[in-house]
Amino acid sequence: MTTRFASSAFAAVLAAFVSAPIAAADPVFEWDDVYDGGVQQPDAGVAALTDADGNLVVAGESNDGVGGADMLVRKIDRETGLTTWERRVSADDGNDMLVGGIVRDGDGNFLVGGTRQGCYG
Repeated sequence: MTTRFASSAFAAVLAAFVSAPIAAADPVFEWDDVYDGGVQQPDAGVAALTDADGNLVVAGESNDGVGGADMLVRKIDRETGLTTWERRVSADDGNDMLVGGIVRDGDGNFLVGGTRQGCYG
């Protein structure tokens, strides 16, 4: 399942897991996580899904002040809300890297697709 969301700085609440099943009455938020690329440029979460263990993987765009927007993928531990790992992909020419979506393959790998904005040739 893919969820789309955006904000002016990935800085919206990225995730909050519920301790009760979806069918239960009121969900209980276990934790939340805020991400800010560190400069006054917009960051945005674009897609999210969970791994086989229920950990959250979020893909989006982040601005770190060097060149254009980068693709950013973060895995967040479902129990603690802490980042397990983070990968950033930058364009080599300063253009923006934009996330189109994320999927998990049969082996548990995450595949992130997107585009690079700018002029070529």
